[in-house]
Amino acid sequence: MYYFHITVELDTDQNFQSAEGTLSEVDEETLLSSEDEDKIRYFTFNVNKVVESSYDSFTWLTQSTDYFWALDIVNINHEYEFIYKFVVEYFKDNPEDYLWFDDAEWYYTADDILRLSQGPYNPKWCSEKVI
Repeated sequence: MYYFHITVELDTDQNFQSAEGTLSEVDEETLLSSEDEDKIRYFTFNVNKVVESSYDSFTWLTQSTDYFWALDIVNINHEYEFIYKFVVEYFKDNPEDYLWFDDAEWYYTADDILRLSQGPYNPKWCSEKVI
């Protein structure tokens, strides 16, 4: 995967405010020069500054009040398998984190995702909890 078009916004004191970027299966030059750009898998994401009201947003999930959503994946373009590959790699290095889909009544732990990754790809992984 390639990162590009990453934009980070800082306030006047150089504190993080937000960031956005793109993850792609090809580098930026290839993506921009391709005549089949629509066939290349990519997605964009946003990360926003934590605000005080964020700290309690996941107390239903964990007793810790320091969890908050950190990554918002947008422009998915039905690339769920590509995003799944990113999620699996992410959880290899972040075993204490969770994956929750907006408005879902379920979530995945890192162990859930890593266990799921041991079998064949299941396209229902993002619409229902698959274990």
